[in-house]
Amino acid sequence: MKAFRSALITLIIIFFSYTLTNKALMFDSFLLNIAKTGLFNSFFTYAIALIGVILEFTSIVLLVLNKRSGIFVSLGMMCLFTLYIVLLFLLGRYEVCGCGGVMNGLDFWSHLVINLLLILLLIYLLNFDCDEEKE
Repeated sequence: MKAFRSALITLIIIFFSYTLTNKALMFDSFLLNIAKTGLFNSFFTYAIALIGVILEFTSIVLLVLNKRSGIFVSLGMMCLFTLYIVLLFLLGRYEVCGCGGVMNGLDFWSHLVINLLLILLLIYLLNFDCDEEKE
């Protein structure tokens, strides 16, 4: 079971690394996507984008160095990102996903499903940790 857990964490690290790399390489496009929502002024748009990149980087580092802390940070990050896209959808401001790479251009429902699957996977991994501690 430890190999299965490690494989899942590795897949999450690869996914976050992929989206982080795309956001970093296309930072101006990422900023524009946030600015188009009209929710934030220019300073906050930049701050929100930077916070998103920092959160993803932190999640990756923690998943590598301290898996349990990494899972918690990743879960919190994914919950925040999911709340953000739901808010955009409810306000009628969601256009397409701007996460980068193959995620770019996803409609709301596809993006929501991916986020919810990641959240469920992270919750599973937290429970997996709890089950191992009992043994």
